[in-house]
Amino acid sequence: MIQAKDIQITTIADNSTMEAGVLGEWGFSVFVEAGSSTFLLDTGASGATVRNADRMHLDLKKIEAIVLSHGHYDHTGGLRSVLERIGRSDVRIVAHPQVVERKYGYDRRTKTYRYVGIPHQQDLLVDSGARFAFQREPVWLTDDIVASGEEPMTTDFESVADNLYVRQEERFVPDCMADDQSVYVRTDLGLIVILGCAHRGMINIIRHAQHLLNTEQIYMVMGGTHLQPASREQVDKTIRALREMEVSWLGVSHCTGLSVAARLAGEFEGHFFFNSAGTVTRFPFAPT
Repeated sequence: MIQAKDIQITTIADNSTMEAGVLGEWGFSVFVEAGSSTFLLDTGASGATVRNADRMHLDLKKIEAIVLSHGHYDHTGGLRSVLERIGRSDVRIVAHPQVVERKYGYDRRTKTYRYVGIPHQQDLLVDSGARFAFQREPVWLTDDIVASGEEPMTTDFESVADNLYVRQEERFVPDCMADDQSVYVRTDLGLIVILGCAHRGMINIIRHAQHLLNTEQIYMVMGGTHLQPASREQVDKTIRALREMEVSWLGVSHCTGLSVAARLAGEFEGHFFFNSAGTVTRFPFAPT
């Protein structure tokens, strides 16, 4: 079991920023250093991820694997620039096979479909060094760090947003977001659950982590919670579940939404932090 003191998690891309010179953008990327291993979860929406990494003196060439939480542009748009910075021909990309589907979002106001999938052709990513390891099952990055694989839908109050679609030939079909995945880290303090966008529900994801790693103890949940479009009932039930799980720390990012983030800050006062671009998380955790 890895010692938490040997882990450092740096948020490179997020909607908001907490450090001068670090850019904010609609997207998410997290740099995970655990002992001698280094991984990236998501790559943000653009080349700003590489720029921010430079600003924070992070060596992207150390990255052993990149985990893609799902196939939306705001989590994959920076992939080519990250690959070019790494500069190798064998960068392992851990992703669900449906991550490369043609994904769209439906705008109810304009009644139009907008492409929201990966903005790079797969062959160009391969030319830039990507070696895709498509897998539906969990992928162990180390003995204590795992990409979740498909996350079961087990709660009765969480569901995938109904404005997400996949284009199959000329038809648009609802996207169940089977490619949604997270990263779990097993430490001496408990589990660290790093969410990408939590399209399949953050409580579903945490429960999957508890089952997969055979422990109930959750030290920290951080990342995108996708509670911005959630109903008041879903937010209420999410808060109740987090309390029942006795989560020690909650750090929200990206798709949480300001109003929900403000409520969570109040509900979990003393155990909450905003996980913005430029946030460096060390353990045992103490907010700055």
